[in-house]
Amino acid sequence: MMAPSVFQRTKSPRSSPGNLPRKLQNGTESASQSEPTADSSPGNSISDAENFECYGEADGDTPINTLENGSRSPANPLNRHSWTRTSLRRTPPSHQENLPHRRWGSMRHSGKRQIGSNVLASQLYRSSSFNSSGCGSGGEPADDMYSDVSLEEDVQGLNYKVQLLQQQVTSLADTQSTADDRYARVKADKAVLQARVHMLEEQFREMESRCEERIAEEQRRHREAIARVERDRDAQLAALADRLAAAENEASDLKQEVGRLRGVAETLRANSEMATRAQREAQEAVGELTAALASAREAERRERAACIALRAQLAAAQRDLDARDTAPPPPDPDPRLDELREELALLRNQNRSLCEAQEELQAQLLTRGVEAGRSLLHASSPLLEHSLAHELSQMTDHELQKALKEQQDVNVQLRAYIDGILLSIVENYPQLLEVKYQKPEEKS
Repeated sequence: MMAPSVFQRTKSPRSSPGNLPRKLQNGTESASQSEPTADSSPGNSISDAENFECYGEADGDTPINTLENGSRSPANPLNRHSWTRTSLRRTPPSHQENLPHRRWGSMRHSGKRQIGSNVLASQLYRSSSFNSSGCGSGGEPADDMYSDVSLEEDVQGLNYKVQLLQQQVTSLADTQSTADDRYARVKADKAVLQARVHMLEEQFREMESRCEERIAEEQRRHREAIARVERDRDAQLAALADRLAAAENEASDLKQEVGRLRGVAETLRANSEMATRAQREAQEAVGELTAALASAREAERRERAACIALRAQLAAAQRDLDARDTAPPPPDPDPRLDELREELALLRNQNRSLCEAQEELQAQLLTRGVEAGRSLLHASSPLLEHSLAHELSQMTDHELQKALKEQQDVNVQLRAYIDGILLSIVENYPQLLEVKYQKPEEKS
């Protein structure tokens, strides 16, 4: 890495050293901030493109801002002595050979080539000899050369640049001392950090050993837990296998029970159909008996009306007899009275026979109902293949409850049907349901 150039671009060699900035950055003085004001004198021989080195020619490829970078980073150990190696070298003679012959005051170059201190000294020597001899290198007159004033200005510029170089050398020395201090501090910090690193490594090894022990303990505990879980799983699998076998046996038993219940259901369905037919026949018989009862009641009503009429006639006849008893002896009895008495006795006999027939019919209905119930409970009816008691003994409680519920539903429907019939009878023929109590007959 090449050292930065110690000279910066200047606009006037006559700038006083008091214009230089005194502020240093990081222990060094920044030479890049010192830019003297330009002089308006025509004898200004230093252009903006000229750069100078201490005791040698500056490198043309080195950038201008490298001094700032070097002064702002004093901790870089590669830049401490590089300026001495680059500034003390000699200018190659090729620069002097390629330099054209021109006047001393014309030191402004059109290109970016820089003039070294050796070239400048040789030119100053030639110019002083030319001034003493009265002609230039090309035989020009003495009035074309620089005057003493311009030479003094050049000398002042060189003095100013020498002072600037001294200041830069001082700044570089300060920078080197600061860099040494920083290097010592960094070395001490490095020792502290190395000790801390060793301590952290020890802690890391301890933590690693503890973690390994903990991992081993966790692995042992996990293995025990896995073994326990496997034992529990095996026990659960065995229990589930037993339950599965029991469930399969129960399923086979349930299949057999379903077959048996289907047979029972078919039997109950047949019994229900037969009971429905018997109920229908009973309803038809009840209808017939109701019609017969209605006709008997109508006949009884007519007989009662006739009896009432006869009773009135008898009362009238009794009154006539009483009147006759108090009166003179009656004439011969009327033959119609005997006929009426015979007819009254006949009507009484008929009424008695009708009452007996009604009682017999009611007894027959009750007997038929009792026989039907017994036939349901015992195998006495030829219509049933099995008795109801035997079927009930073979049925479970759930089946009995279900059959009883169905029978109750059927009874409710039958009761609703009978209530509808009775309601229609009450609305249309209320006289069929009238119950008349016969008064005790008066003794004649």
